[in-house]
Amino acid sequence: MEGVLEVAEDLFIQKGIELVTIGDIAKSSRLTRATIYKYFANKEQIAQEIFRSVTKGWRDRNEREVWGFQGTGYELLEKFITVFFSYLFQNPREASFAAELNYLYAKQWSAEMFANTMLENLQEDRQFVLDSIRKGVEDGSLRSDIDPELMLAAFFNFISGTFSRLGEMGDKVEKEFGHSSRAIFTHICRIFLDGLKAPSSNQ
Repeated sequence: MEGVLEVAEDLFIQKGIELVTIGDIAKSSRLTRATIYKYFANKEQIAQEIFRSVTKGWRDRNEREVWGFQGTGYELLEKFITVFFSYLFQNPREASFAAELNYLYAKQWSAEMFANTMLENLQEDRQFVLDSIRKGVEDGSLRSDIDPELMLAAFFNFISGTFSRLGEMGDKVEKEFGHSSRAIFTHICRIFLDGLKAPSSNQ
């Protein structure tokens, strides 16, 4: 069913998840709706399966490029964000799909359903970030008034909101502000990271 997922992802990005039907997916896949229904109960389940695949890719990339990185707590968070957004700039299709999924979650999915899907592949990322925050507070590279658990929630909400904007707007951001999307969002990330630094940090 990998081909079905690829076709569905294209349709979700082009038309929006809400406007795509199982019939659309079946037609574009050159299959019958009955065949699709053998594997998926509805289009939301298809979207969820695509998201599982996407987040598995994120997890595998972070395992290769981020988790083994050595540095201060601040440097670890900086590495995580830098690698993540560099990847999204090179893969705008995933940013667009993730933005569509965030929209679906906001309107239809329960927090529990979305959290379970996220944690299936991203639990290690969350633990890495939490450990990095705690390390940064201890080593003095992050502000001492940070609550690690609250900062963890803020960190991932920042990432989610930023890449949703990137995925939804794409080149429109560049046309609106006269700067490349990459430059704008890189600067946003820099401002966020600078806000985490300890006042006396030389990072």
